[in-house]
Amino acid sequence: METLFFYFLRRGLWETKEEYKGSKAIGPEDWERLFAMAHEQAVTGWLIDGVGRTAMRPDRSVWEQWLFHLLYLEQMNRLAERCGQQWLERLEKAGMPAFVFKGTSVALWYQQPLHRSPGDVDVVLKDGWSRLKPMLAEAGIAFRDENGDIVVQENERVPVELHARWEYVYNPVVNARLQRLCEEADETDRELYLVCLMLHIRRHFLTYGIGLKQVCDVAVMLRHAELDGKKVAILLKRLHVERFGRILFGFIENYIGGTEAYPLKPVKRGKGAELFRNVVLRDGYRLKMEREEKARNMRFRIGRIVGNAWFWVRRGWTLLGIMPGEVMSFLVYKAGKRIFRHG
Repeated sequence: METLFFYFLRRGLWETKEEYKGSKAIGPEDWERLFAMAHEQAVTGWLIDGVGRTAMRPDRSVWEQWLFHLLYLEQMNRLAERCGQQWLERLEKAGMPAFVFKGTSVALWYQQPLHRSPGDVDVVLKDGWSRLKPMLAEAGIAFRDENGDIVVQENERVPVELHARWEYVYNPVVNARLQRLCEEADETDRELYLVCLMLHIRRHFLTYGIGLKQVCDVAVMLRHAELDGKKVAILLKRLHVERFGRILFGFIENYIGGTEAYPLKPVKRGKGAELFRNVVLRDGYRLKMEREEKARNMRFRIGRIVGNAWFWVRRGWTLLGIMPGEVMSFLVYKAGKRIFRHG
């Protein structure tokens, strides 16, 4: 089933004529499972596009539901695009220039941008961050602070996250270097943009896992963004994300394809590659939902704190082999945050 899933995913992403080499007939339960796999990984649009480029189809009633799902994705993406543009105009008017990052921005590299599953609209402020909260309060816009980022949701269907920085890492020395690079660049720097997407994936590995959607974002940029591979390689080395990057490229090469021009040689086999595969395909976005559900069901705060601490230590230990420096910095960061919060 996994082989068939990635076959349709590649057909949808790259619009190729790759032939399916399997012999298994696809029954109603198989189509249901394929859609569930795609939904768990937030790649339903590309699965449907891929099936549409072949002679294989689910039953007519199921296929019609899938097409309606595509229309829904297109509607939501148009709504997210309008929402992002409105926020850029609002912030510009208040003297806080900004740009949309990730999400609807990276979708522009796809053959079918409207078929990328939508999420939050991420807006990065170039200037005026200290004036943001007073501006929101004065305008009567409800917001919440999530680890230094500001989340607003005027539209129930489209949450907007406002950020002071492109991305961050837990290692303080490397993070200072990253912030300097971002301050010296702008949003047209495709190479730094790609590296920040990779850092974002790595950060989610440490916390709750990540799905295929973000991995596909990297694959699509590698294929369509006309990148300077040498510059990307230098940035990856400067930000100590070489090992993780090579494993990420190996996963793309093994399952998604689309390019042969990698900034660093992909690692396609070994413990690191297997670990990466398990985090993406087994944890995906489910781990985050499971952790949030578990936290809601815990009656006592001390139980939640101890449970989280044990979870972070175990997860850090598991990921130590593919991002050693960042794991240690992450655990120190988590411990320090707890100490200063309750000290």
